[in-house]
Amino acid sequence: MWAIDLVGLTLSVALVSIRYPHYALAAALANALGQVAMAIFLTGNIEKIVSAGAFSSATVTNLSEFKIILFTLSGPITNFFISKIAGGAEFVSTAALWNPAAMLKHPLAVINLRFAAVSLILSIFQLF
Repeated sequence: MWAIDLVGLTLSVALVSIRYPHYALAAALANALGQVAMAIFLTGNIEKIVSAGAFSSATVTNLSEFKIILFTLSGPITNFFISKIAGGAEFVSTAALWNPAAMLKHPLAVINLRFAAVSLILSIFQLF
């Protein structure tokens, strides 16, 4: 079952990018698809996925502890790889890198990097 949490998505867009919400929603989709691809790769049984942007959660069975850690970190890693492939995040000042309302020359790279950071922090909290 796949559920979409609009409150979590709205809060994620507000945390990641107020100026470019469409890129933030694309980053949330990439995060969820990265988790689904990892679950399929690890041959896990997906029971439930709640797409809530950076606050997403999933229930997957038939995985060892190491595979659960890989599955949990697969969403942020996907966003990080998209950020690196898109390029341009290294040319942004540090103040603009963390400001969700900043104007960006390369919004896809920066927003995916922001989303990866927020999602990584929340994923680590979900592990414990």
